[in-house]
Formats: sequence, C-alpha cells, structure tokens
Amino acid sequence: MQTLRDALQQAGQPQTAAQLAARFKRLKPEKVEPLLATLAALSLIRHTEEGYAV
Repeated sequence: MQTLRDALQQAGQPQTAAQLAARFKRLKPEKVEPLLATLAALSLIRHTEEGYAV
C-alpha cells in the first residue's frame, strides 16, 4: 500500500486504479481498487472525480 501511495505522490495528479496498475508489471486494476479504497478510508489519500490523489 505504501508503494501505491508513493506512486500517487510521484504522479502529481489524480490517478485511476487502471493508471496506477499500469505502473506495475503484475498488478491488475481490480487488485488496486480495494487497496486505494482502504488508503482513502484511512485518510492517507483522497478520492476525487478524476481518481485518487495524495
């Protein structure tokens, strides 16, 4: 989860689960979405209309 948060921070703009999954070879968007939802629930990232952001 820390790696996803770091990737969001490096992106500098909101990212979708698919965009984040594309940064990793073996990661699929359906696996990323629950992790992003957990990070958002913990207030570590924000969920916007454009995607997720730090």
